[in-house]
Amino acid sequence: MKRAAIVGASAIPVARSLSKSVRDTASEVCLAAIADAGLEPKEIDGLFVSPPGLSRPGGFMWSCTLSHHLGLRTRAQAMVECGGMTAALAFKLAAQEVALGRCRFALALGVDVRADEDAEDFEHFLKGMTTALLGLYGPYDGVFGLAAPIPYYAMSAQRYLHEHRLSREDLAEVCVALRRFAAENPRAQHRKPISVKDVLEAPPVSPPLGLLDCSSFASGAAAVVVAEESWAKEAKRPSARVRAVGEAHEPAHFAPLKGPISRFESASRAAAEAYAEAGIRPRDVDVAEVYGVFSATELILYEDLGFFERGASAAAVRDGRTSGSGGTVFNPSGGRLSLGHPAGATPLYSMVELLEQLRGGCGKRQVKDAAVGLLHAEHGMLNGSLVAILEAAP
Repeated sequence: MKRAAIVGASAIPVARSLSKSVRDTASEVCLAAIADAGLEPKEIDGLFVSPPGLSRPGGFMWSCTLSHHLGLRTRAQAMVECGGMTAALAFKLAAQEVALGRCRFALALGVDVRADEDAEDFEHFLKGMTTALLGLYGPYDGVFGLAAPIPYYAMSAQRYLHEHRLSREDLAEVCVALRRFAAENPRAQHRKPISVKDVLEAPPVSPPLGLLDCSSFASGAAAVVVAEESWAKEAKRPSARVRAVGEAHEPAHFAPLKGPISRFESASRAAAEAYAEAGIRPRDVDVAEVYGVFSATELILYEDLGFFERGASAAAVRDGRTSGSGGTVFNPSGGRLSLGHPAGATPLYSMVELLEQLRGGCGKRQVKDAAVGLLHAEHGMLNGSLVAILEAAP
């Protein structure tokens, strides 16, 4: 097996909606990533994409449409879908095809559109949403009108706070810490500084979660180019080698039928596989991009991924240990709460951030001497997770 490396990347700022069509946005991001790798479109022979919006119709043969528009002659291509993990799986397929030697340069794209133009026609909007939500949440939970998985995560947060005797102030500290990073990130959707008081006084959404404890609906696009590590060395391209990928799924969809809701076993299993394959421990990770779509989930994941003991991550956030005062730095992009969360593209936004961190090009939010990065992505209510370990090219 050859070793894969990320050699190019691009992402647009996260926003409520796209300023151009999905096709044009995706094309521009792909071309920018290809240019960042020092390549031409004709050299790309692998293409792996998310649907053009996880919650929107129109994805049929989308990889073919995009490949035709870009003029790519590929040896392998596919559109993949697995909830919020989708873009991470597109990257995994790209890395596998390169490692197998089938593709020389593989492109992974994640794009998502969340603003719904039909919302003003409420009757039409309600009919469409009813069908979509029944399909997503099933015949039992779907009939209660869930418009987002927030109540599931709120129950998880309630249990987590109870078990570890934590407070809403502890959750608020997470939001504030992530916003400090986002303030220095031109791609972030939410950059205005906030305080603990702001978080606590924000409108409630589903207790104990308030508006600022939740990631916002967003649109965006990000892409990365994967090549053989040996090519990157010969071409002297600044890159990040793919040390390991771990993946795990549970027999559940959103709320588990059994087991805890205050920790997510898929994340622990995927992380254990990735650490073992890479031959490292959590303490060896310099920078981590974690898929925490809610404040409590962020804390839980720090623990599930092995960085802190159960219930200890809140104190670590409060003491600044997750933001650069010692140990691993988490979500310097601003995380899902402040960078924004275009779900179909979110994992590749994390990948772009990690590549830039390992290249040393993140300006004021740069993690000092960043050499090893970790990416975490998930689907459902952490019903499945993917963990990738990246390392700066020597």
